[in-house]
Amino acid sequence: MTQLLDIRFNGLDILVVEDDAVSAIVTSRILIKHGARVMTAANGYEALEKFRQQNVPIIVTDINMPGISGLELVSNIKALDQTVQFIATSANRDTDCLVTAIELGFSDYLIKPFEFENLLLSIKRCSDVLAARKQLEDEQGKFQVVVDSLGEGIAIKDLEYRIVYQNRALTEMFGDFTGSYCFTMFGNTAPCQECPTILTLQDGLPHSACKNRAGDGILFDVESSASLLKDSRGTVTGTVSIIRDVSERVKNEKAILDMAFRDQLTGISNRRLFQDRLDQAIAKFHRYGTKFGLLYLDLDNFKTVNDTFGHAAGDQILIESANRIRSCCKRDVDTISRQGGDEFCILANCGERKYLEEIALHLLQAFSIPFRIGLSEVSITTSIGISLFPDDGAGPESIEAAADKAMYCSKRSGRNTHTFFDVHTATAQKK
Repeated sequence: MTQLLDIRFNGLDILVVEDDAVSAIVTSRILIKHGARVMTAANGYEALEKFRQQNVPIIVTDINMPGISGLELVSNIKALDQTVQFIATSANRDTDCLVTAIELGFSDYLIKPFEFENLLLSIKRCSDVLAARKQLEDEQGKFQVVVDSLGEGIAIKDLEYRIVYQNRALTEMFGDFTGSYCFTMFGNTAPCQECPTILTLQDGLPHSACKNRAGDGILFDVESSASLLKDSRGTVTGTVSIIRDVSERVKNEKAILDMAFRDQLTGISNRRLFQDRLDQAIAKFHRYGTKFGLLYLDLDNFKTVNDTFGHAAGDQILIESANRIRSCCKRDVDTISRQGGDEFCILANCGERKYLEEIALHLLQAFSIPFRIGLSEVSITTSIGISLFPDDGAGPESIEAAADKAMYCSKRSGRNTHTFFDVHTATAQKK
């Protein structure tokens, strides 16, 4: 990590927003040591006021703070200046917070406690983006040296979309396309859909887009942004594009979204994804009349086994339970989810009682096999409640409640059985 410690910020203005006084002091001293000029704020209100007094290009902010949170602070500052770079520092690992940070445009999200080398590297990346913007505004005489020092690809295009100049980074990324139409870089024979260059020439505003590019048999993601290029008299002579390899960022975003919609223990859908699929199934019924069913499962006596053998063993049982449930659903369109604790749900894309009972019988058979915990075997069965849409409910809450009531009826009936909800009597009836 010695190389990171040699990073110099050369008077770069940075605002550190941190409600923990010790953390704020330590962070400030390290950044000052590396050549930054640092302001600090103890909360979001103070940070917003200081930013109004003195615009800073980079803000390092905690997320969870009294008053204005870090996320709210970013929204307020972006309303004042869209070019500010933000780095989040937080102990919050909640996926909703991570997804919101991505949507707000944070450059990085550092989980506390973090290595300060990682913070330096994040600030360096933000500094590079800011430097690129500034360098593109410099006089043409300095352009060659500047763009070849950047890690991003730079392309200058004429009004006919031909590349008249490309820097070294772009050549390393795509090869030499000087003199060719820009869309040929992506293997196209005509301009790309929603091409940033065409949109920029049409309305004069900056535009950007993400694309896939296959190089040497490897598919990678790039982000291309375009701005107008004008001569000293203000006449538009073409466009300048910045092209970045964002494969790692796209990969991280996909991983975060997967965390948001998958149960991290079992790998099956979580309640968030289940609710989305349930809403889709209801919408599909209203559009095409396609009925569906819900099967609610609750493991019998799981708490006793969990308390006896420990949480690690309990986790293994939950993982194995998810695998057994998955094996009983032969239709790829069925959604299997963990609702929380030892409760699972199957959204079966078929509203026939015969098919739903078939699944239930397969489940009961699968759970009749004892679970292995080390050298021991334990018997854990399951109680199942079944509801049908739209027979047992007109909306997501009512159809879920019906399946839940049916499941508890199975519990009261001695467990290890399945029960259909009877909508006419508003009670659950054993099949």
